[in-house]
Amino acid sequence: MQSATKIRAGIIGLALTFSLVLQLLSNYPHSVEKYYTNGIYPILTLIVSKISSQFPFSITEFLLWTALLIGVPHTLSRIRQKRMQLGSLILNLLSISAVIYIWFYLFWGINYLRQPLKSKLDLENVQLEIDAFDSTFVKIIRQGNELNLKYSIQKIEHINRDIDSTYDEIFSQLGLKKIPRNQSTKKFVGNWLLNMTTTSGFFSPLFHEIHYNRDMLIFEMPFVLAHEKAHQMGYTSEAEANFLAHLVCTNAREPLVRYSGYFSLLGYFFRSLKNDEPRAEFFRSLIDEGVKLDIQAVRERWRSHEGLISKFSSKSYDLYLKANRVREGIQSYSRVVDLVIRYYGKNQPYRRGG
Repeated sequence: MQSATKIRAGIIGLALTFSLVLQLLSNYPHSVEKYYTNGIYPILTLIVSKISSQFPFSITEFLLWTALLIGVPHTLSRIRQKRMQLGSLILNLLSISAVIYIWFYLFWGINYLRQPLKSKLDLENVQLEIDAFDSTFVKIIRQGNELNLKYSIQKIEHINRDIDSTYDEIFSQLGLKKIPRNQSTKKFVGNWLLNMTTTSGFFSPLFHEIHYNRDMLIFEMPFVLAHEKAHQMGYTSEAEANFLAHLVCTNAREPLVRYSGYFSLLGYFFRSLKNDEPRAEFFRSLIDEGVKLDIQAVRERWRSHEGLISKFSSKSYDLYLKANRVREGIQSYSRVVDLVIRYYGKNQPYRRGG
């Protein structure tokens, strides 16, 4: 018993030490980028995703339900039978949390400390025209209007291949390091949980699995998959993942994927105008009826799942992001607007006709 207690205490101590190392590394983003993101991480994600891709089900979900349906009842039973003291329970929880903490950061989370994509692409000092926001938003709306009537339904396997091949092209164009990985895109058996938490998809850093909500509308799916793939390649920032997803989707071969890339940015641009209703109304007037119907369909689908659990989930994720040095929390998703405007202001968009 004493030996087990010492092991648990040692694990907790190791996690605390690891936390101090992370604090130190946060002062050296260029070194993190060079040695971890472009050095160690590609090897880690290739190995972990190779293993997880061998399982037809989500390892992440399997362990989640195992903990909830077996672990929790077993622990409560031991407490009721007075076979576990409060001190032991706390020590067990802390040691388990310590293992997850180390695993999370070692296998993915250190990427939070890397160099921002905005500076890597030299977007910080871009001189923007006064009407840069308006002209970019109009361009996105017009492209969405055009593609709304051109796309055909595609299977997820085809969407995945299109996104993956376009990622290689975009990364070459941007001068970004390609991250080798095995695709592990999986459904969530308990899809109702994703709906209740209003989650379209998520990347599991523990097993490098990409999950998607089966109830998404087909034109939402490409952008969500591209977003989660960006996370798998080490881009932890939600804004950066959105930015890369937009570039990849809008340069893909399939009209469906391109439409998703433009459509998915509309909400972020409109949120930037929440205090300017006259301008927002002007931009709404430019959107074709078909696109408006798609917007309404997405809104109604999520509205049917909103409730206490979704609010709790949103607040929890907001706190999680802030704990990882993302000051805006969940609002950081909308920073994609700034990245897109600056990128278009600096470059002619790398876009296939269409």
